Amino acid sequence: MSKSSTATTMSTSAIKPEVYKHSPVHYAVALGDHTTLSRIVSSLPRLADPTQIHTESDSLAQERVSDQISAVLDRRDNPHRETPLHLAVRLNDVFAARTLAGSGADISLQNAAGWNALQEAMCRRCSDVAVVLLQYQHRAAWSKWRRRLPRLIAVLRRMRDFYMEISFHFESSIVPFVGKIAPSDTYKIWKRDGNLRADTSLAGFDGMKVQRADQSFLFLGDGEPSLDIPSGSLLVLNHDDRRIFDAFENAEAPLGDSDIAGFCAQTSVYRPGMDVTNAELVGRTNWRRQEKTESVGEWKARVYEVHNVLFSYRSRKIVNGDSDIAGSEQVLPLELEEDAEEGFLVAENPQFAFSSDNRRRHSSFVGEDRDFVPMSRKSVDVPSLAMPDRRKPPSAAATAVVPPQTKEKEYVKSLRPSIWLTEQFPLKKEELLPLLDILANKVKAVRRMRELLTTKFPPATFPVKVAIPVVPTVRVVITFTKFVELQST
Repeated sequence: MSKSSTATTMSTSAIKPEVYKHSPVHYAVALGDHTTLSRIVSSLPRLADPTQIHTESDSLAQERVSDQISAVLDRRDNPHRETPLHLAVRLNDVFAARTLAGSGADISLQNAAGWNALQEAMCRRCSDVAVVLLQYQHRAAWSKWRRRLPRLIAVLRRMRDFYMEISFHFESSIVPFVGKIAPSDTYKIWKRDGNLRADTSLAGFDGMKVQRADQSFLFLGDGEPSLDIPSGSLLVLNHDDRRIFDAFENAEAPLGDSDIAGFCAQTSVYRPGMDVTNAELVGRTNWRRQEKTESVGEWKARVYEVHNVLFSYRSRKIVNGDSDIAGSEQVLPLELEEDAEEGFLVAENPQFAFSSDNRRRHSSFVGEDRDFVPMSRKSVDVPSLAMPDRRKPPSAAATAVVPPQTKEKEYVKSLRPSIWLTEQFPLKKEELLPLLDILANKVKAVRRMRELLTTKFPPATFPVKVAIPVVPTVRVVITFTKFVELQST
């Protein structure tokens, strides 16, 4: 089902500060009280330079610091589930946006309408605020990855060494020979100490559109001092072009003027996502009404269907603007937004369901089908913006900036993936997820599998096979076909 509407999103009426009295940061932003806001954020702990975090204990300590900051700056206990950053955007308050983002506020968190602060700034044409959030979000994504890196490497080192094969193929009960027509692939994965290698020729898919690339991914958790390769590097070997490049090259560099101009010229944002909050495993039965089991490779697995999985695609476009011309509809190429718990992209859709404990278990592949603005190797620093007066007098009700009219469309479809669970597989799901976190940075097919695995499975079980619908009559099947434990050298 799909629906569309044309409206100015969120209320354009005056923001009532009394609604936010329970949250000091919200209240200070709503009043425009920059002095109080600065005092609050100055009392918060500061995250360390991510390049100086080298051990697992340091990484865990930084995660606790991040949680302390989030408890103050990322509250959403209000009618519209807005963070203080959302309020700063509605008020077009550049100082508040810079102060919050610079202190560690999570730009990726979404309001009740499903949009994060940067997307709101883009659609409201708050250009100065958008520039600030772009720079901080770009840096935050890299910093979060670097802070988590020692933990990922430590998990890899604790795991047994192995060689594993994962096959991807399409199948259909209606379309004949689709398995022979549609491309297939086998991922070959080697894990040794803190290093990982994955060979693949299937770069990703969208429906039946498949992207091919004969390439290898080398994650060097131990680094290679003799070649001046630092620990945690992810190298991509393109066998077709005989090229090697660093997947994270220039990731920590600030965006240049031309990059920012390309972002700010966009007139549309979008948010595809898979909601697994209410996912429920339902065991299949045979004609005797007994639980259905099948052999997957050398493992015996029970077959389940995953009910209550929703896929949504929402777009939001500025209408009646100077750029509202044929061919101008584009998408905003946002950087990866990793969830603190799951380590992957998160797209919450509060309209679908809420959990009482406010935990986030929504997964998304927001980063999949985006056109990234190329980053030059010699980036240009962004000129500093004019700072608003810190002594802005508080008002009884701050007036929100009236945004331009926007048109929203949403497509929602219920999916019913199938999963084969076994207790015999040598790996645990918790051990697999860090591997997928690494590969999901660059491999789209892995992202699809990674997001579905956020579903809670029975204890001590492993999803040895997963079937995900890509179009109504065709599904992609991901199967763990081989696992060999390697002897220590």
